[in-house]
Amino acid sequence: MENTFGRNIIPQNEQERLDNLKKYAILYTRSEPVFDQLAALAAEIFDMPIAMINFVDKNNVWTKASQEVKNGLSVERGTSLCSLAILKDDVTVYADVLEERCLLSNPFVAGEHGLRFYAAAPIGTREGFNIGVICIVDRKPRDFGPDDQVKLENIAHMIELEIEKRIL
Repeated sequence: MENTFGRNIIPQNEQERLDNLKKYAILYTRSEPVFDQLAALAAEIFDMPIAMINFVDKNNVWTKASQEVKNGLSVERGTSLCSLAILKDDVTVYADVLEERCLLSNPFVAGEHGLRFYAAAPIGTREGFNIGVICIVDRKPRDFGPDDQVKLENIAHMIELEIEKRIL
């Protein structure tokens, strides 16, 4: 799995990142209204059919909250675009995934889901680890400008504030 999408998706600090993620005790937990509401807010702000709060574990990407997709869904890390998005500290945007050669064979792009647009802001921790993302997805290409990126980063920051409450 280390090399998928034609590139390495495992950060150099992977073990420390995973240890940090576990500290928040958020993986594989029940639905929580605040996260459900933040996913709904993202879908509404961007008029997107799908918005998810996903956390990237060792082998899976797990959905904490979502619009349209079932909460608690777990997909293989090697197929989730969120695995790419946690590698950056800024927003990842694929305005039209069909223009990204490394994504053409992805099952979410080539398969029945027909993913065409993806944007994600990393969810970071106080210690500087990206443990997940807030992402928005559509089945058609979209424009997503700098103002939109700031809005998505703001929602990610709200999620960060919520998860920090777990360890205070």
